[in-house]
Amino acid sequence: MLPYAGVAFAINEQSKRHIHKIYHRDPTVVEKMMCGGLAGLVAQSLTYPFEVTRRRMQTIGIISKSSDSAINVLGAQVETKFAQSAAATAESHVIKSSIDHNSSMLRVMRQLLLEQGVQGFFKGLTMNWLKGPVSFSISFTTFDLVKDWLEKIDAKD
Repeated sequence: MLPYAGVAFAINEQSKRHIHKIYHRDPTVVEKMMCGGLAGLVAQSLTYPFEVTRRRMQTIGIISKSSDSAINVLGAQVETKFAQSAAATAESHVIKSSIDHNSSMLRVMRQLLLEQGVQGFFKGLTMNWLKGPVSFSISFTTFDLVKDWLEKIDAKD
């Protein structure tokens, strides 16, 4: 979260300064929203590999490596081709045994790189491009508007 927020705040502020420098005025509300959206998009894209790594680290050990091919249906063991396939799929999705419960972030990243290549660090990013820019656009613009409003009230006193 820290790198994501840091990058987003830096890009938002720099893009607003850039507008001020070019047009010699404060950015409009629409321009502030665009700056926030751009900040969210870039920050999301740059820091997404850390998000993927964090999620992988959280899921280490959730799926048992010793899963058998039986599934439990209302207390009865049922073994089917589907159950065998599901167990094999679950086992194939378990992070390899070279990563243990005490793995470091670098070890998890190295394993992900070996398993899926660089593209593995960006799986699911496109869906986050929909929510990240919108979220930051609204948050940063609201912050700026409230800050401006409070400064006007303070100036009157």
